[in-house]
Amino acid sequence: MNENQFTMRTRAIFHKDTHRLLLEKVWNEELPKATICMSNAGIMPSIYHMDYTTLFCINALSSLGYGSCCIVNLFSFMTPKLNLSGDLAELTCPENYEQIVTHASESDTFIWALGSIGQTYKKVLPFQAKLFDSLRPFAEKIFVIADASGREGLHPLSPSLRNKPWELVPFALPAPTADKTESEAKDGKPAPTNKPKKKE
Repeated sequence: MNENQFTMRTRAIFHKDTHRLLLEKVWNEELPKATICMSNAGIMPSIYHMDYTTLFCINALSSLGYGSCCIVNLFSFMTPKLNLSGDLAELTCPENYEQIVTHASESDTFIWALGSIGQTYKKVLPFQAKLFDSLRPFAEKIFVIADASGREGLHPLSPSLRNKPWELVPFALPAPTADKTESEAKDGKPAPTNKPKKKE
């Protein structure tokens, strides 16, 4: 008879009880560390609660040989559904950007996993551009998630990833065009985006 045991450590950082800046799950400190950046922080009853997004991240990353998962979000305001109709500046805070950049620096792999939100909503572009500029020193370790068919830039909840392995594909940060992006988002003209590519 074989018996296996392990302990998973959970850590979370909050700001003013309304913003979650970090959710960290560690199951093996000797293995590589991954940070995954998604769109928004959901509402959890406690740090012990495991929602589907967190569960899928742990399952996929542990299968890829990682020993921990740091979950950060472009928008740190805790809400069950992200509302992009108002002032998006209220959905994040300076401390959130600091946490994202810190964990990008400390991790072996940084995964950009917003899904289609960055291409669908022009109001999001300035927030992405600001973060991309801060992430440039870590460009070589930034990846996106791809499924078995080669679709890239997916969110962990994408149906094509359910109970299936992830492929991590290098992500090329867009050229630094923060000022241009802000003006185009205001006047409604098309802005350059790094749209997910389908493999040939």
